[in-house]
Amino acid sequence: MRRFLFQVVVDFIALVIVLFIVTILSVATGSNVDATTQLAGLQFAVSVLPIVAGFAVILTTVHWFVRPVLVILFGGWVIRSFGLFVVVLDIFLFYFAIFLSPATFQIAEPRWIWTTLGALLFDVMSLIVGTLFGVNRPRLDMTRANDAVWKQLEKLPSMRRSSVNENLRLQEVYNTFLSYGLEIGLAETPVGRFRRSVTKLVYGKPNPIDELSTPGKIRTMLQQLGPTYVKFGQMASSQSQTLPPDWAAELAKLQSDVPPVPYEQAREVIVSELGKPPEELFATFDETAMAAASTAQVHRATLRDGTLVAVKIQRPNIVAMVKADLGILQDVSNVAENVSSYARDLDLSGILAEFADGVIRELDYHNEAYYAMRLADNMQSIQGVHVPTVYPDLSATRVLTMEFIKGVKVNKPGALDNPNIDRLAVTRTFMRAFIKQIFIDGFFHGDPHPGNIFVNRDTGELTYLDLGLVGRLDQTKRLDLIDLLVSFSQNDSESIANLALRLSKKTRPVNVNQFRDNMGELLNQYVRYAAHPSFEAMISEFFGLLQRYGLRLDKQFTLAIKAVVQSTAVVDALGGGVDFVPFAVQEIQTLALAEITQDKVIGTVKQQVTAVGKELLRRVPNLQDATVSWLDQYMAGKFVVHVDTRDLSQHVDNLDTTFTRLTAGLIVTGMIIGTAVVTSQIWNFQATGNLLYPMLAVAVFIILLLFGAAMVWRMLRPPRRPYVE
Repeated sequence: MRRFLFQVVVDFIALVIVLFIVTILSVATGSNVDATTQLAGLQFAVSVLPIVAGFAVILTTVHWFVRPVLVILFGGWVIRSFGLFVVVLDIFLFYFAIFLSPATFQIAEPRWIWTTLGALLFDVMSLIVGTLFGVNRPRLDMTRANDAVWKQLEKLPSMRRSSVNENLRLQEVYNTFLSYGLEIGLAETPVGRFRRSVTKLVYGKPNPIDELSTPGKIRTMLQQLGPTYVKFGQMASSQSQTLPPDWAAELAKLQSDVPPVPYEQAREVIVSELGKPPEELFATFDETAMAAASTAQVHRATLRDGTLVAVKIQRPNIVAMVKADLGILQDVSNVAENVSSYARDLDLSGILAEFADGVIRELDYHNEAYYAMRLADNMQSIQGVHVPTVYPDLSATRVLTMEFIKGVKVNKPGALDNPNIDRLAVTRTFMRAFIKQIFIDGFFHGDPHPGNIFVNRDTGELTYLDLGLVGRLDQTKRLDLIDLLVSFSQNDSESIANLALRLSKKTRPVNVNQFRDNMGELLNQYVRYAAHPSFEAMISEFFGLLQRYGLRLDKQFTLAIKAVVQSTAVVDALGGGVDFVPFAVQEIQTLALAEITQDKVIGTVKQQVTAVGKELLRRVPNLQDATVSWLDQYMAGKFVVHVDTRDLSQHVDNLDTTFTRLTAGLIVTGMIIGTAVVTSQIWNFQATGNLLYPMLAVAVFIILLLFGAAMVWRMLRPPRRPYVE
């Protein structure tokens, strides 16, 4: 209520300013303009101030209650019109408020021009006055106004796109960006200090936002915007080495230091998903979340048999919100591509579509459970690496129960200070596990940053956490990635450029020679002549070069490269002092040989033979149908044979070329054998001293050799094209 009254005061001040401006303009444009006329106009403006106050209440009410409804219905036009629809909407609301007002307004002719001008001026003045007095300042202690609405929307049938959800969400995002943008931009100005004083006077206490630094305000804004924007912040924090220390520290809090939801809400999710409250499902259940992130929070619990587990609970009412965010981003990308060649070359809509698909999959914990079980099976052969056990009976779409892991993040200071733990051995173990995932199995953790790798301080065992995102590479792409690593280790820019051109989608024509030259310069700068060659820095520039030339790599290949870069950060955190690329090239060879066992070869052969047998059975026609068909043809006195001569000439030509080359090869082989025989016989005759016969034989052999060479040349030369005038 206090904020509503605050907004009424701000709107009243804005209306008074607009009234005086419009009065002065209307008087100034009249035919008889003198001091008396101007004074009368100003006196009239002052006399209607009580009416203006009442109109301010009506206008504020319209903006608070009618405007959100109209935005929900027509908000899509905001993006398509580049924001012009907001202006049109505010003009309509101004007219609507005049219609609702019981007072009669004396407006100069033409009325529609002056009313429209008044609406536009009010928009500007309301923003200026509201900004000056801080009515639109963000607050940490304010609950989300639309939480109840989102709770009801969450109960509706789930759809990939919903215009109502997206328009409601667009309004929330716009208001949040506007409030934080003004707060950060004006923080160190006299206006910022005045805003802080006014809001402290109005609300009776300081705003907690005043104590935050600029990075802290950005982090808080992302948290208030919700899971999608927190994920953007997490992506930025994964590149902490490129950020100033204060920014890196604040954004790192988005990984696991997001404020959790109250236990009552978490309990509702468990009951909804598993059918029973946690006190009936578990022997013990800690009501205080031990960690919280953008989409979920984790509670410690104990099974009936005493096993300690971690229960991951999805935040309530986020699925509809996340889908709305993704829909808005997709619309923004489509508009951007319509007006910007840069966005089209970047394939912005394609990138966001891939991002959206990944986020939607992460919201279903059945996927994460499957990924964890499959990765655990693949990692059984690597000692010292672990994947938490999943308990399917206590898991569902929004609840995931897994083995509780004792340990700390590998990048936590002192994580491997235990003198009994060999850092080099732990580092090698991690690299061996990751290399097996990505290069041997083709199924890998898609986000292996240091925050997702735990290490046991007592044993040095490494555990992969947060398997919401995984990648898959087929055999061809695994070989391509190996080729990239080997080329990198050999400073082979030509091979890297050729690989990039082969695997990329071209969004515009590419100057191949120039691209190869730039790739060579890139490798020289970041590898060959670098004091400390960095694979991470090289890959960052590699993607930048692809973007400049309008090349876009396959999404799974891109995810694999990014995972490799993230794994180098884990290697640095473990501190084993291992050079990633040379070790990886060597370990790939070792693991590949270890995979070729007798049992696996026999199993693969059986699998292939079975597949071929099934295909043959599918292609064999039904015996009864085939027999009846042949009998029908015999009774008709003829057999119908369908001969498809399409491409027959091409096959004949190919066959002719094959025989020609075979004949030429036989001739060349005979020439080689004949040369060897003649040479040996010359040495024999030289031993006896008689050279007449050998010389004649050599002469004849040379003539035949030249004749054979001429025949081979005639066979292998390309056919002459007919001359056409």
